[in-house]
Amino acid sequence: MKNIIIVYGGKSTEHDISVITACLARGYFKGEIYSVYFDKNNESFLVPNDYTPVKHVTEKLKNKVVFLFGEKKIGVCKRNRIVKKIDADVVINCCHGNNGEDGTIAALCSLLGVPQVGSPLIPSAVAMDKVFTKRVLRDANVPVIEGFEVTPHSIENLRDLAKDYEFPLIVKPATLGSSIGVKVCSDFEELNEALALAFRYDDKVLCERALTDFIELNCAAMRVNGEIVTSVVDCPVSIHDILTFEDKYVSNQPIDLKKTEVPKSVSGKVTELTSEIYGGLGFSGVIRVDYLYDKKTDKLFVNEINTIPGSLAYGLWEGRFSRAEYGQALIEQAIADNIALEKRLFVFDSGVLKGINGIKKK
Repeated sequence: MKNIIIVYGGKSTEHDISVITACLARGYFKGEIYSVYFDKNNESFLVPNDYTPVKHVTEKLKNKVVFLFGEKKIGVCKRNRIVKKIDADVVINCCHGNNGEDGTIAALCSLLGVPQVGSPLIPSAVAMDKVFTKRVLRDANVPVIEGFEVTPHSIENLRDLAKDYEFPLIVKPATLGSSIGVKVCSDFEELNEALALAFRYDDKVLCERALTDFIELNCAAMRVNGEIVTSVVDCPVSIHDILTFEDKYVSNQPIDLKKTEVPKSVSGKVTELTSEIYGGLGFSGVIRVDYLYDKKTDKLFVNEINTIPGSLAYGLWEGRFSRAEYGQALIEQAIADNIALEKRLFVFDSGVLKGINGIKKK
């Protein structure tokens, strides 16, 4: 039976959503589960598997965790002493946002030498940054909405940056998710207000042309037995101009997928693009790609890529996999990826250090 380390939380605006994802994800995996929770200061603790989301707020955290590089283990500490070591057979990354989804957990697992359910460092980091994502996708001839970048240093030239764009514009902090800090603006006054808010969260902001008659579409991708597979195409519904944080996590209003008819040609293009993005950019684990379909122009655009989607995107797969089958497929892929990685050469004996004091004589 494998030891499965579920890591979640962290110093992120999406900390609370990560907790919910982890609590749900425990039900996907069969094995010896260890829940490693990063608090909002990035201190890590081993918590009981029966911790509900609210217990992370109400209960005192006791057993600190350290990661033992070179040993492929985690250490459980009491009074600053390691009292127990646990083999880490596979890590499940349930961190959303910065300090987790952005490649930091991927880097941690790489240093540990442990398989990770999640994408590698570089594609994770690119997908976390909306500006970089747009550049990479544009270079790959993937359709994206035109936009421009604003930083605290360039905001004084805002009118020049926006001269080729008409309102409405949509403002997005570059490295945030869950629609936090996202605002649609109808004039320069609203644009300046939205940028002021966005800069409280990020030092780089993406401004895009805002669509006025559109639908949002989601599709997930993963590998099963080495082959890329895609999920159903989901069409979330919102009463707002955009799908807000409240729509996603607070509202009790059910989402009715029958409210909007998605043309088959569009859903087919969504699954095709999702598969291309997953393979072309080197993702692993499960990702969810979010799209915008402009009904006025009949054009499809990639909006963003989530490398650690909420609830690990199981809702997009439940017609195909049971929870246990889904978790097993993710673990099998992570282990296969790690086996392939370990076959690479990481050591090169250059002979440079064999000179006197490690310095070649001239």
